[in-house]
Amino acid sequence: MKDKLFTLIALIGFALISSGQDFHGGVLFGVGGTEISGDRLSGPHKAGLYLGGFVNRDFGERSSLQMELDFIQKGSRKNPDSLSYDSYLLRLSYIEIPVHYRYDFIERAGLEVGLSLGVLVNSYEEVNTIEAPPGVYPEFNNFDLSFNFGLYYALTKKMKIYVRYSNSILAVRPHSLGQTYKWNRGQYNEVLSFVLYYQFN
Repeated sequence: MKDKLFTLIALIGFALISSGQDFHGGVLFGVGGTEISGDRLSGPHKAGLYLGGFVNRDFGERSSLQMELDFIQKGSRKNPDSLSYDSYLLRLSYIEIPVHYRYDFIERAGLEVGLSLGVLVNSYEEVNTIEAPPGVYPEFNNFDLSFNFGLYYALTKKMKIYVRYSNSILAVRPHSLGQTYKWNRGQYNEVLSFVLYYQFN
């Protein structure tokens, strides 16, 4: 809990310091529906927290570049049902730095596209409510490189709502038996997030 609070304070400070005449800064908060493609579970079934800070700069009337520092929870979940009592839970927490190009195609709405580099800060995995012991499954990579695409709409001059889809470019860990097939090199993070942005200036 202390680590999460420290992260939140650092992100807000990042946005405040970066606010200036040429740059615009703010904070963001939202939730994501997450899954791991390649784990044979349909999804997304797991909700994750999405918070951070951002800075952006306009290049012309419609184009801008935005950089963020975010805390994102990813992972996967399978709940027991009438057909099976099996359950599964995977929690992955990342600190990510997305860099996006944004284009306003109308006055209050636009699209974004870019990449993000995530650093894994915590992972937890359990099967049938029992924590998976070390060494049973392949370890997760320390980094997650993702491609992002999204749409946003300005609710006010300072507030926007974003819908963003993110998918890992590189596998976050290999399959349990090490199988690969063409572009499928292992398991990949997928996130569909809904985020509220507030710009200070």
